[in-house]
Amino acid sequence: MHQLSIITICYNDREGLERTLSSLRKQTTQAFDHIIVDGGSTDGSVELIRGSEQFITKWVSEADKGIYDAQNKGWRMAGTPFVQFLNAGDELASENVLARIIPVLTSDFDIVFGDSGLADQRGLHGRKQHPARITSPWLMKEVVSHSAQFIRKELLEHFHGYNTRYMIAADYAFFAQAFWNGQLRLRKLDILVSVFDTRGISSSPLQKEKVSEERKEIQRRYAPRFWYMIYHGYATFNRMIGR
Repeated sequence: MHQLSIITICYNDREGLERTLSSLRKQTTQAFDHIIVDGGSTDGSVELIRGSEQFITKWVSEADKGIYDAQNKGWRMAGTPFVQFLNAGDELASENVLARIIPVLTSDFDIVFGDSGLADQRGLHGRKQHPARITSPWLMKEVVSHSAQFIRKELLEHFHGYNTRYMIAADYAFFAQAFWNGQLRLRKLDILVSVFDTRGISSSPLQKEKVSEERKEIQRRYAPRFWYMIYHGYATFNRMIGR
């Protein structure tokens, strides 16, 4: 049995799906499963999937309730200890990424993560570098790129996957809940894992306010004291906890 399932979510993005499939085929190791969850595309994506079935472990094409509903379908279809979400348009950063990472995916860790490149129609234009140690102050302001994470399936099962009440920040909610519940076993690798396509909905300037609203609600729910500190000031926070 393989150690890793890579899950690709797509909907009417044949061009992006083709880039993702090409990236996976170029990997120096093919010791992984690939699961595609398509939302009922009508742009030729399904035909592309059918033509690539020899490289795909499982796939489904049907209507869903959004990206996180689709991601929940994907990880539940996985039969491996770890999953990675590499959605249509996202690519792995180099041809030996998985050969370097798969041996590290052991029962000692809940999430293994590296760094993520940022790309748009111009190509690669930046790097999101995550710290070696995630802290509460960092997580109040930042997020670990979803495509740079390798997540233990048991962790997703424990927290019931992604909360679909959040339209844009459910991946942040999942990480935040697991982190602030304590004992999350993390390992950071100094590897550029993936190239994230910033043309998606969560990166759109039009969604900036919605992303901010959802993150604040998540922080207030899972880390109320840190939320109070950030949004109401350190002095008030210190008085509140008696310091």
